[in-house]
Amino acid sequence: MEKQQMSTTRPIVRYEAGQRKETEDRIVLEEPLTLHINGEEFATMVCTPVDLEEMVLGFLASEGVIRFRRDVASLEIDADGGFAHIELAEGRVLPQQEYTKRVIGSCCGKSRQFYFQQDVRTAKTSTSRLTLTAGQCMGFMREMQDASHVFQGTGGVHNAALFDASGMIAVRTDIGRHNALDKLYGYCLNEQITVRDKVLVFSGRISSEVLTKAAKIGVGIVLSKSAPTALAIDLADDLNITAVGFIRGDSLNVYSHPERITEEKEGAAMSCPIDHTVEDTKKKLEEQKPHLPKGVYTSSGHFLDGEPTQEELNDLFHLLKKYDLAERGEQEQREARILELTGGLSEQR
Repeated sequence: MEKQQMSTTRPIVRYEAGQRKETEDRIVLEEPLTLHINGEEFATMVCTPVDLEEMVLGFLASEGVIRFRRDVASLEIDADGGFAHIELAEGRVLPQQEYTKRVIGSCCGKSRQFYFQQDVRTAKTSTSRLTLTAGQCMGFMREMQDASHVFQGTGGVHNAALFDASGMIAVRTDIGRHNALDKLYGYCLNEQITVRDKVLVFSGRISSEVLTKAAKIGVGIVLSKSAPTALAIDLADDLNITAVGFIRGDSLNVYSHPERITEEKEGAAMSCPIDHTVEDTKKKLEEQKPHLPKGVYTSSGHFLDGEPTQEELNDLFHLLKKYDLAERGEQEQREARILELTGGLSEQR
C-alpha cells in the first residue's frame, strides 16, 4: 500500500523582526524506497512517499528496463518497509552492466553526449509539431504553480506537469526533481498517453540530466521558471527539443528550436487540436461567471444560444479558459476579444 501524505508538522523556533517565537512549520517528507527486480536489488531512491508506483514505472522506463506498462508483470509497493518488488514480464531481461557503465555516445553523427549507455538507447529525438504562443507558456507556468500546494506550504519540493494545448493534464510533486519527472512518466505509461505533442512544465533548472529525461519521456517542448545549462542547450539542439527558461511574469527566454514558440497575434486565440462543443463552452462560461464582467457573460451566453461555428467555439473556449488566473491586463484584452467575437458591447463590471 502507498502512503498519501507528503508533509508533516514540526515544532520550530522562528525569529522575525528581532522577535523570538515558538511555532510549528510544515515540513516535506523524505523516505527511501529500494527497488528489487526479479528478486535482485536494483536501486534505492530517496523520495516523497506518494505516487510511488508511477515513480517506479517512470524510473524503469527512463533507465531502459521497460518500454511499456505491460513489460511489468507485477509491481508491489511496501511503503511501510520502503520496498518496491517488481517482476518483469516474460522475455524482459536486466543487463546489469549497462546501468553502471559511464560512456560518451553519439547518434546520427551529432555531438550528443550522455552519461550512461542506456541514455543512448532511450533518449528520443522529438518529432513534435506542436507550437505555443509566448502567452501560453506563461499561462502554463502560472497554472502549474497555482496547483503546487505542497510547495506553497513547505517550499521543499519540485513540481513537474504535463500539458497539451488545451491545458494541464497532470502534475506531480517530489523532493527530487528527477523523481517528479519519473512520476509524470509513469502516469503517462499507466494511462497510455501519447506524449509527442505534449509540453513538460518544470519548476527546477534545466540541467542536461533533466533534458535527457524529457527526451526519454518524448516531449518536444520543455518549460522552466529557471535557467538551463550549456550542455542542456546542446542536447536540446541535437534532440530537436524546444527549451524555454526564466518564465517569470510576462517574460521568458527560448534557448533552442524557437520556431515552436510564436508571437500571439492580436485577436488570435490559442491553437488547439481539440474541437470544443457548445456544452463544453457553456460549462466553461459558468465556471468563469463570478469573475467576468456582466456584459461579457451575457454576450457570451446569447452567442452560444445561436449557431456559432466550430472555429468560434474554440476561440471562445480558450478566451474563457483560466480567465480568472490571468493578470488584469490580459483579462481586459480577453474581454475585448470576447465582445468582438460575440457581438457584445462593453459594460462596467
